[in-house]
Parts: sequence; structure tokens; C-alpha cells
Amino acid sequence: MLELVGKAAGAIGTDSFYRHLLHLLGHAIPHDMGMVMRYPRYAAPDFLHREKFPDRLADLYLTGFYRFDPFYRHWREHRRCGVVPYRSVASADLRRGDYHRFFQRQADIADELGMFLPNVGHSAIGLFIERSKGRFTAREIAWAQAIYPAAAGLHDAHIARIFLDLRFNAGKPGSHLPRATLLLDRSGHRVFADKDWQEAERTDPEIAKAIEGLSSGAQARLFLADGRVLHAEALSADFPLAPAGRMIALETQGLTPQPVPRSGDPAAMLGVELTRRERDIVALILQGYPSSEIARKLKIGRGTVKNHRRRLYYKLDITSEREVFLLFMRALMPETAATEISSKDR
Repeated sequence: MLELVGKAAGAIGTDSFYRHLLHLLGHAIPHDMGMVMRYPRYAAPDFLHREKFPDRLADLYLTGFYRFDPFYRHWREHRRCGVVPYRSVASADLRRGDYHRFFQRQADIADELGMFLPNVGHSAIGLFIERSKGRFTAREIAWAQAIYPAAAGLHDAHIARIFLDLRFNAGKPGSHLPRATLLLDRSGHRVFADKDWQEAERTDPEIAKAIEGLSSGAQARLFLADGRVLHAEALSADFPLAPAGRMIALETQGLTPQPVPRSGDPAAMLGVELTRRERDIVALILQGYPSSEIARKLKIGRGTVKNHRRRLYYKLDITSEREVFLLFMRALMPETAATEISSKDR
């Protein structure tokens, strides 16, 4: 354990820091997969690091399933840091609902344990470990709570190091920071603007005008007509780069958290007439089963499953399994959210 603390401390200010911090948590508590997430104040979450969590599921999550993620809702609604077990943020309805049946089932997740660390720009870093079978015990949760102060202290040092390096032009902002960031000193003078912020100002002159109220402290946030939001955070007197200054971040708003997806017959929700066998296959596809396992469960040949797939893809006007999930996800959401997902997927 002390060796892992040392590795995390040695990685402060580097891109590998959160990987080492995740290993520190995971070493104490047996698990099957892990990840590090960035939860912004307004934007969709990001994966900073993943272990044994496949690319296709990460892509599906970011396409819109994150809307049903109880940890995402926890941060957006409460912004409380600390150790957070899955069962403390997920209602019984959600644990029985479509998010669990169709997303967590594919991800092979039976239980999750999260650790939220405070970040800058009203965002948080979440360390997560998952189990494929069984639940994390009260003793294991207590272990995570005992580790939390050390993890939070290392994380604070990491953030301070990043901004200290920026002060002397020796580093670059990490991917866990807001995507477009402007730092002002206590007098309102600019001390740092990352490339994303510079590009946003270059392409949209209205941003420079919009930040006047934010830089003076008269406003805390400003929603723009194109779905982006500017928000400001007062910095502490010992903040390395801009003591007692302000940070202004520009984010594209993510989808609003939804506590419990609307349930129903998955095949019926796709909006086309399917045969009984095609409906069975759709349900099994959404649960993550490959063609060979679908054939075994339905007691039909693998070639027959492939033929059914081709026919239902034709009826749905799609070409891939991923699009089955996108159609189903849009059916779960209100029309406005479904339209937003559709436009982002193009």
C-alpha cells in the first residue's frame, strides 16, 4: 500500500497520476474493472482512464446513456465529494430498470463504488471500481473512506502542481480541467487562457463581451443561445496561478440527468412491426449477447440468427448493432433529448 502511495505521489503533475490513484483504491478492495471520470458542472462526463471497460461501451455511454448514470446525477444535483456506493445513489427502480438491464448488463457490472474528488471549475474527478458479481461490503466501503483523505490530499497537490507549472510555462493543463478555460487575477487581468478558450474567442467574438459580468463577479453563469454555458468560480487566496482571482469555463451543456428511464417492451419501442422471433433477438442484442449465445438461448441455428438480424436491420433502416442501441435510447428519452443525441451522432 505504501508503495502505491509513493507511486501516486511521484506521478503528481503528470498524465499518469489518476491511473496510479485508481490503483491505490483498487489495491485495497478486490474488483473486476475500474475507471476515472471527469464530471463537469454542465457538460457531459468524460473518461480519463479505463481498465477492462471496452471502447464500444464507453462510446455508447457517452452517446447518451450517461443520462441515466446515477453518479452523474449525484454530482449534477448535489456536488458532494467523498465515497459514494452505487446503492446510495441508485433507486430500487433504477436498479431494476432499463439502464441496469441493457447497459450495466452489457458492461458486466453488478455493483460500483465511487470516490469523488474536488476539482476546479465546479467539476469533480470520480474514481470508480466495479464488480461483475456480488456487492461491495460495508467493510470495503469503510476501507475506501479511510483511503479518501490520502487520495484527496494527493489530488490537491496534483492540481496545484499543474497550475504552478503553467505559471512558469513548464506544463500544460490536463484533460481533467474544463475544456475551455480562462484565468483572471484579482484585478481582472488575464493570466492564462488555454487553446480551447483562445479558439472559442477567435471564432465567436460575442464570448469576449459575454464574460464582462463574469469577470467582475456580478454573475456566476451565463447561458448562450447555442447550448453552451459560461460559468465562473472564485479562486482561493493561495491558488497557484491566480490567487483570489476567477476561473471562467466554457462548456457545451450535456443531457439532463433522468432518474428512471421509461420502461417498456424494447422491440415495441423501436417503432416498427417485428416478428416475435425478431423481438426476442432485439431484446437479447440489447442485453449484450453475441449471435452464438442468442442462438443457444433461442435454440436455433447461428445462421438463422444472422438472417433474422439482417431482416430486422432492414426494417429499422440501420446497418449495425450499435444503431439498435441508439434507436432504443432515443425511445427512452423525451423528444428534445432524442433530437440532441441524433444531431450529435451525425
